[in-house]
Amino acid sequence: MKKSAVVILILFVAMTFSAYGQLAVGYGTDGNTLCLSTNPLHKLCGEFRVNTKSYNQADWSYNDRGITQAYLLVTIFSSANAGLYTGGGLGVNLLSEGNDKWISVNVPIGLRINPFSKLPNLFLTGEYDPMVIIVDNVPIIHSISLGFRYIISNKE
Repeated sequence: MKKSAVVILILFVAMTFSAYGQLAVGYGTDGNTLCLSTNPLHKLCGEFRVNTKSYNQADWSYNDRGITQAYLLVTIFSSANAGLYTGGGLGVNLLSEGNDKWISVNVPIGLRINPFSKLPNLFLTGEYDPMVIIVDNVPIIHSISLGFRYIISNKE
């Protein structure tokens, strides 16, 4: 029941974004993380992420797949083909198979570049995202990921 409610929510948010703004999809290598966001080229960007496997840098029992994360990202520096961003977000293991539920505070910092002039909507990304679990004596998940973001619509 929880999984179908989350999928319906994601589809509703995707339709809302595409109707009223620019939508971007993405992928990160660490955790096979799938992303859905507003336009990452704007000063402020909202992003929703879900990992499909465990994160590589954490080998403890709180790390599993199905961690849903919501972020607000801020562009610190941008030029024509590159940008530096940071932000904050929350993560919850809503879709994981275990019974232990927890919340994490996430503080990503990343770099996005567009080296392809023929593909102006495709950006390669590199990101470090420490996830601080709000439980006593639980280590931080250090997520280091390469990936991409693709802006689906480019209407302003």
